Amino acid sequence: MAKVQSAGSEREIFSDALRYQRSGRAKKAAKLFERLLERNPHHPEGLLLLGILRSEADDLDGAEALFRRRLADAPTDGFSLHNLAKLYQKRGEDRKAIELYRQAAGVAAFPPTFNDLGVSLHRTGDLADALAAFDRAIALDPDYLMAHTNRGLVLIELDRPAEAGDAFRQALRIDPNSAEAWCHLGTACHKSNDLAGAEAACRRALEIDANCIDAYLQLSLTLDRAHRPEEAEAFGTEWARRQRVLVKPCLTGKPEARVLIIAGSRMCNVPTEHLLSIRRYETITIHLLPPGAASADEVEALKHLPPFDIAFNAIGEVDRGEIFFPEASALCAGLSCPVLNPPEQMPRTRRDRVEALLAGIPNLVVPETRRVRRAELVALAERERLPHTLLLRPLGAHGGDDLQRVETPAEVAAYLREIASEENYVTQYVDYRSADGNYRKYRFVYVDREAFPYHLAISDHWLLHYWRADMKRAQWMRAEEEAFLADYTRIFPGALAETIKEIGRRLDLDYGGVDCGITPDGQVLLFEANATMLVHLADRHTDFAYKTRYVPRIFDAMSAMIQRRIKGG
Repeated sequence: MAKVQSAGSEREIFSDALRYQRSGRAKKAAKLFERLLERNPHHPEGLLLLGILRSEADDLDGAEALFRRRLADAPTDGFSLHNLAKLYQKRGEDRKAIELYRQAAGVAAFPPTFNDLGVSLHRTGDLADALAAFDRAIALDPDYLMAHTNRGLVLIELDRPAEAGDAFRQALRIDPNSAEAWCHLGTACHKSNDLAGAEAACRRALEIDANCIDAYLQLSLTLDRAHRPEEAEAFGTEWARRQRVLVKPCLTGKPEARVLIIAGSRMCNVPTEHLLSIRRYETITIHLLPPGAASADEVEALKHLPPFDIAFNAIGEVDRGEIFFPEASALCAGLSCPVLNPPEQMPRTRRDRVEALLAGIPNLVVPETRRVRRAELVALAERERLPHTLLLRPLGAHGGDDLQRVETPAEVAAYLREIASEENYVTQYVDYRSADGNYRKYRFVYVDREAFPYHLAISDHWLLHYWRADMKRAQWMRAEEEAFLADYTRIFPGALAETIKEIGRRLDLDYGGVDCGITPDGQVLLFEANATMLVHLADRHTDFAYKTRYVPRIFDAMSAMIQRRIKGG
């Protein structure tokens, strides 16, 4: 290899190093910056630019040392503060990054500083502050594409999809060929119930970039919501095929464990982004395809995985996931490591089977749920009256999508006109309104069969999910949720606490959960019990600061269980 040559003056060495850096020859540039710093250990641009090169090469400790040398000479150098913050952001230490970004912003109004500050604020759940940071970046640079895109992502998380759509359209005004912006616009349209707009946006994203992975997933979700299951299946399978084996290194150095996550190509998986965060673990996710869909090479790929310490079966939703259970079970049987939530444990948690699974538990009401063909609903719609108020939903529907409460045959007929599903669930509706006129829905998460309270949603409407409840609107609601998280036995005293514990024992899952209410006569009312419960700590707005004291118990319990199982416990 030819040696890097340079004339002798500092100016000429710097000029040559800068030329190499701009042309993408990072190693040659780094050698010259090193030579420059041997001549002048305090050269400001040399320290900064070599630090950036070290960071880009993932030598974060080396980069940090260089940035700190520069800041020792000039504590208010905004660019060094900014790049040191980016380094902490890259390590996953967002709180430290936020502090440094704010110091940098106090020195100079540099648009990327506000954008990157917003990214870390978003990652820590400080959504209002994140939105303000992106707004500041855009005020300084109205054509800042990334800031418009990031602003839209925060607005989606704030459940303001129409405004998010406008933000992504602004991004597309700047760059009409941004596949990422088109994909995000599809998500915003989907959440605004503009399914045609969502489909068009995602298809445009794939026209621009056939490797836009998220567009396949969003298009699959949209087509499924539009009751076009065959098309949804095709795009979901393609999404999974393009990331058949997905390895994510731990962000913060040595992982607590290397976890193999077994997932399916349908929307049937336990959400693991927060539960098995890459801030604690290295994850290797494999996506199983429908039977017969995998090529010989794709089958062979699963025989040559990176090393891992433990496996987690994430296929938890039975209606959509049962086609993957045979392959998942065979795969798990061939592993020499522990397996959490073995696939054979999942079928018992199907909606129409939970009543039998939990039968006989004192103080527990499990409404009858039946899985019926469309013809049975047609017959129900032709009766003079219904025997009970019923809940109707298509197979595989979650989050309240297409869930309807019906009291008359005419309402059943209206459901059939709107929903094309051939198979549906019929559940007897049980009123759970509290004495104050509100409905309350409690979520417990079980880790190794131990119950942890996760959240409480309160609303004046029976169709209740946490994201629908808007718990920010009243302090008394948050105070009640905090009391639930601090000690659930104050709300589920004595025998009711035993009921919650017994549900966990009967479920017999390494990870799972239950959504439930309390009937007017003081019994636990089951809504669902399975493995697919979402747990996160994204809503860390100051109104929800109490969650940071209680939700991490779940992640810590998960970590402790993983360590026990790896050690054979």
